[in-house]
Parts: sequence; structure tokens; C-alpha cells
Amino acid sequence: MSEHNDGEEPALVVEVPTPRAPRMWRNWRAARSGAPRLGITECSLFSDAWFVAEAIGYGPYSLLNPVARTTFDGGMYEWRPALTLRMDQHLAGERPDMTVTDAEHYHGGWLEDEVAALVALIFGARVIAGPVTREFEDHGDPLGRPRTHSAGRLPAQPPRLQAVQIPKLLGQRDLREIGLLSTLPDMTVETVTALVKSAHSYQQALWLSDTAPELAWLLFVSAIETAAGHWDMVELSPVERLELSYPRMVRRLREKADESLVEDVAAEMHRVIGATSKFRGFCRRFKPRPPADRPQFGQFDFGDANYRDAIDKIYVYRSRALHGGSPFPHPMCMPPMSYSDDGRVEEKPTGLAASSYSATWLAEDLPMYLHTFAYITRGVLLNWWRSLAEPAADGTLPTHCGFAVS
Repeated sequence: MSEHNDGEEPALVVEVPTPRAPRMWRNWRAARSGAPRLGITECSLFSDAWFVAEAIGYGPYSLLNPVARTTFDGGMYEWRPALTLRMDQHLAGERPDMTVTDAEHYHGGWLEDEVAALVALIFGARVIAGPVTREFEDHGDPLGRPRTHSAGRLPAQPPRLQAVQIPKLLGQRDLREIGLLSTLPDMTVETVTALVKSAHSYQQALWLSDTAPELAWLLFVSAIETAAGHWDMVELSPVERLELSYPRMVRRLREKADESLVEDVAAEMHRVIGATSKFRGFCRRFKPRPPADRPQFGQFDFGDANYRDAIDKIYVYRSRALHGGSPFPHPMCMPPMSYSDDGRVEEKPTGLAASSYSATWLAEDLPMYLHTFAYITRGVLLNWWRSLAEPAADGTLPTHCGFAVS
């Protein structure tokens, strides 16, 4: 526990500071600025992935490996409390202003939920925070006190209705590959808020993928949209925004006129470049490399033209689902086919056409399976996250080992 040399006890309840930001980020910044530690809390992170090693001392956070025992019939990939999250608390309890609506930073979770969402994104695994299980209070019992007041709200895995949608979720993850997390406290309030919200949507998409794949599609798109909206607002000039949204038009303008006309057109059109263009531009800018381990049949073409067309079509399906009541095509919500015993599955539906629930789609209208878009979503978001990091002394950016993103 920390010592208070000034003889004064820190306030236990304070007004919520401005600007609003995820508590995980504010707690980390408080720790780095020398704020006293007020206590320690621990909670379990539930997952069906298998974790090895530990991640100790990422600011005020550590991921401990309890080596969760699995049942004989469930195997190593059954749902269980797979990790213990230990959090040094440097922020006092906060009293919000109840006279105004203030929810710009809201994402639907607490500090431990923010950590779990970012861990899920970094490792591409289902990770959900459970309730606090132990608290170490300042000047309290040095062994801590167990807490079970929220034990009735343990996260239960949704039932799987058919084969696994995203087979790669069931695999081993090395906690030593969490280095990207260390860039978090250097982000701006706006950037870290967008990142946490995107990670939360991605986490929820993984959570629902086997039970409600149609909703998982929407949540994956939402994860990208959230980051894309922030990136478009703070990181792109009007000309860059126009070029990503209307590359052919910009190319023709430059062929027929000088750069000043491009700038004038960009300034006039920045108001009409909507969510579709932001989504498309973000996915193109941070496009991941193809997966390293691919099936012999049913590969998705990651070439620029096909990738662009597929992203555009997915956004059309998103809009139809939200505004027209038409879910994502059922063949894109089916578990992927496998023709071998090596665990590799098709990345897109094969065949000339598919029919389901009296509807029919041609092959070009079924660009990929859900697991392929999950890979793209994670790759795009991790590439964006890496781009936010300050270059190292040798000019390189931090990398995330074990995942084919660039």
C-alpha cells in the first residue's frame, strides 16, 4: 500500500473530472503522474481461449494466469475464468453531475470491462469481465477481502446453435504479446474513447457470433465505423478525405486542372462525405494482409479491387439490415465449410449461387463468411491502433506478433 507523507488522506469521493474519458485511461494516467494508490481490486476474465504466460505491470494493470482447470468433457477450450485482472486503483470514487446529460464517453461498461474489451481485440479471443472477487483496501487487511456480492452475475457463454462460426477463437494466446496495450496512456481523450468503444463492439460481436451471427455482422461493422468516424475527423485533411472517397474524381481533377481546384472541391464536399465513405476509406487505409494459414478452396481475394467491392457490399447489407429490415444474407451467416482435418475452413461461400428462406443470392453477392470479416475487422483496428503509436528510435512502430496485419 502507498504511504501518504503529507499526513492527509485522499478524498474518497470527488466530482467527475472533465474531459470525460474511459476510466481505465484516467486511472493509468493518474498512476503515471504519481497519484497515490488507494487500493487494489481483482476480477476474473472469462474466456474459451487458452492463455499462456502472464502480463505483469502494464501501468496499474496485470493479467495473472490462474491456470484454470477444465473438466474432462469440456476440453481446454471450454468457457471458464481464464485470467485474473489485478487493478491498482488510483482514482477515488466519483460523484457525477446529475443536472445535465453527459454520455459522450459512455460505452456500457466499467474499468474492468474496458480492459477485457481491449484484451479481446489484441488477442482475437472471446474475453468478458466477471465481477470483482477480491479487494485490498488502503490501510486494510494486507491479505485483502474476498468479494462475492456480484457472484450471481457471472458471464455465461451464449449457447451455440450449430458449428463454430469463427474457429480461430479456439486457440492458444500468449500474454507476452500484449505490448500494444502500453501505448494507451499516451493517446488523446478522443482517440482512447473511440478505441475503447470500437473494442467493445468487436468484443460483443465475438460474444454473439455463434448465437446471433446476423447481429455479429452489425457489431463488427459498428466497431470499424466508430474508429473510422474519429479517424476521419482528426487525422484526414479535406483532400485526403476526398481522395479516399472519390479516387477517380480526384484523379480526373488533377489531370484536367491544378491542385488548387482539388482543394476547393474537397472543401465544398467535406459535408456530403458520409459514413459509407468513412467506412470504405478506413478499411482501405488499414487493410490487413491475407491470413497466413489459408484453405485450399474458398479463399477470399484480398486484391485491392475485390477487397473494395466486398467492403462496399457489406456496408450495403448493414444499411439494409438497419433501415430496411433485411438481415445479412443467410449463407454469409452459416458456419464455414471445411474439406480437411487440418482446421482450415472456407473464407467465402463457394458455388455459383445460394438459396435460403426462399431468397437467392449469386456468388458475387456473398463476398465472405463472418469469420473472414472478423479477421478483417481486427486487422483494420489493430493497424489503426499501431499507427497511433509514436515511432521507436529506429523509426519502426510497435508490432503485434502472431497476427498477419501490416
